Amino acid sequence: MNYRRIEDINPNYRDSFSGREIKGLPVVSDLTAGMLTDDTRERIGTVKDVLVDQQGSIQYFVVDLGAAPTGRQVLLPAEQARFDAKSDRVYAAGMTKEQAEMLPAFNESVLL
Repeated sequence: MNYRRIEDINPNYRDSFSGREIKGLPVVSDLTAGMLTDDTRERIGTVKDVLVDQQGSIQYFVVDLGAAPTGRQVLLPAEQARFDAKSDRVYAAGMTKEQAEMLPAFNESVLL
């Protein structure tokens, strides 16, 4: 299946994210190490893009893993992601950085 960048389908896509720019926000694990505080959440990467299907439904977040050993961009399925407007973060549900590194790589060929 092919996807489009969210802004190609919906120029007002920020409205879907409480008026905020989603690109550039940190992606962190919703798992905690030890005590339950935001400071213990493992950083996974940064949102680089949001991909939608033909109907405009969000399917994937493109996540730049940064300085990870793989140094690549991966596709985080929307059903495994949660945007939190209060903390300006995207949480990867039940996922560690190591697990995120095993997600499928983003490739421009998936775009229409």
